[in-house]
Amino acid sequence: MIIRSFAVMTAFLAIGCSQALACSCISKGNFIEYANQSEGVIQAKVVSYGDKLSHGETLYDSMVVKVIAVVRGDFKFDSLILMGDPGHLCRDYVDSKIFVIGKEYLIALHGNDAVQPFGGCGESWLAINNGVAEGHIWAEGRPQKYTLPMPKLLKTLKRK
Repeated sequence: MIIRSFAVMTAFLAIGCSQALACSCISKGNFIEYANQSEGVIQAKVVSYGDKLSHGETLYDSMVVKVIAVVRGDFKFDSLILMGDPGHLCRDYVDSKIFVIGKEYLIALHGNDAVQPFGGCGESWLAINNGVAEGHIWAEGRPQKYTLPMPKLLKTLKRK
């Protein structure tokens, strides 16, 4: 009887703890909305990845990006280490299928430090391809791709 009670209590504790560790947040919106709530925005190129995570063949704990331009804010470093989600935090995953070495992105920043968390709870980055920023919004239960011309987007982001 005591063993059975202990097993039941352990099961409830395990369920409660796993839910306590899960990410839960309110979305900061699309990239422009997210960027307007951030400390700054940079245009950057992926240089390398940190350690590979034990789950997911293309997931890493971090990535290093070279700062090409500071679009908005006071970021002073030439490069930045973005700490991705290890699986239980409210951050974006560093996935080498999405964040390809040599590819450029617009990234909303959490601060002015050389090492900082990467995104989370909204659209914190956009890919850049041939002068066009590409993002994804959720519509009809799945991500829908959209594009924005870089000159117009940069002008909008610098207004804040």
